Parts: sequence; structure tokens; C-alpha cells
Amino acid sequence: MESESYAESLEGVLKAARNAKPVEKNQPVESESRDSMLRAAALVAVMSIIDASDDRSSRGRQLGSAWSQDHRRTRMGEATLMDARQKRSTWR
Repeated sequence: MESESYAESLEGVLKAARNAKPVEKNQPVESESRDSMLRAAALVAVMSIIDASDDRSSRGRQLGSAWSQDHRRTRMGEATLMDARQKRSTWR
């Protein structure tokens, strides 16, 4: 069994919303299907608002501030960050 991704579920909800017929003011509405559609739309809206930068796996891969980088470099015995940046630039 393959789990549906967030993008696929969002696509399904949006397609279902596009294919839904407009409701006339005087016609009775199927409350169960409408409620489930509204519930799904609300769920998708909340999920899209949640900030993706909260992912802990990506935090450890970020370099950090210049001070942090410089401190790590000097602690490992390498040249400072400023020296390393100047060294990379070439004269033409």
C-alpha cells in the first residue's frame, strides 16, 4: 500500500472542489458530503499554513551564522572564515 503524499491529497481536494456543482439557494444540500468537503478543505488549509522550516532534520545541515562558522574553523585549526573567503576569490 502506497501512502498518498500531501501534494497528491491537496490535488484531490482541489479537483473535487472544482468538479462540485454550485448549490442553489432554494435546493436542499446533502449535509454529509458538504461537511466532509469543508472539513477536508479546512484540514488542507491548516496543513499549508504550518511552517516547513520547523523540520529538525534540515536544521543540522545549515551552516549557521558567520561567527559560528569562524569559531568551528579556528577550533579545528583551519584558517578563519575571512581568510578562507578571500582565498577563494581570484584575480583576473
